[in-house]
Parts: sequence; C-alpha cells; structure tokens
Amino acid sequence: MATVYGNNFTNITATPAVNADSGQWSGKLRVQYDSYEASSLADASTISVARLPKGAVVYEVIVHHDALGAGVTLAVGDSSDADRYITATAAATAGKIVMSEDGAIGGFGYEQTAETDIIITNANAATGTIKVAVFYSVE
Repeated sequence: MATVYGNNFTNITATPAVNADSGQWSGKLRVQYDSYEASSLADASTISVARLPKGAVVYEVIVHHDALGAGVTLAVGDSSDADRYITATAAATAGKIVMSEDGAIGGFGYEQTAETDIIITNANAATGTIKVAVFYSVE
C-alpha cells in the first residue's frame, strides 16, 4: 500500500509551502441559475444560460428538464466546445442531467481563460422547461 498526494496537497505540504490556486483550494463556490421555456425550439439551437468570468473554475452543471420530445438530446458547453461539460444526453423524458454523472472529464475543473458564456445545445425540436445551475469558483 502506498501513500500519495494530489498536486495541490503536495504544494501546500512542501517546504516552503507553494500556494495553491485559490479557485482550486479554499475558493468560494458560486452558482448561476437560469431557466428557459422551449416552444418548438429548432434543432441545433443554443440557449445561453450563464456568463462566467475569466478565471472561473467549473465544478458542476445540473440540468433539470421536462419531457422535451422524441429523440431530443441536450449538451452543455461553451462557444469553444459545445459539449465541454455534458455530452449529448437524452432528454425525451423528464429528468435531470448532472455533469458529475453524465459529463465529460475535461470539463470538470476547467478554468475559463476569458469571460465565457455557458450554452445548452439541443438535437431535435424541443418543447418544455429547461432549468440549469452552473457551480464554479473564482477568486
């Protein structure tokens, strides 16, 4: 059995200690919440739901939705990568999509290099309520 340390834990226990990025260690967790009422929303539309500041580190995205229609999927990302946080996930029946369960590993802990809008992209026409919360830290 081995005892090993994560990168930030290694930094704070070094002699002399190396400060960890405050967005990753003891940062303030923040949330942006939004909702959208889709009415025959055209295939491949984007819904802007949050605007994160430069330096924001994303830790969770939660989407709750109605039954949006046959074959509908939702993906969550940004202008650089449409599915950075959640890859296309079925939303034909009412439910929730959670980044920590359904998401892409590259989005977890992703730090914004500039002010960035978070978007939801649908596949197939969608009708119903979509609610989203984006949890991030920034200092």
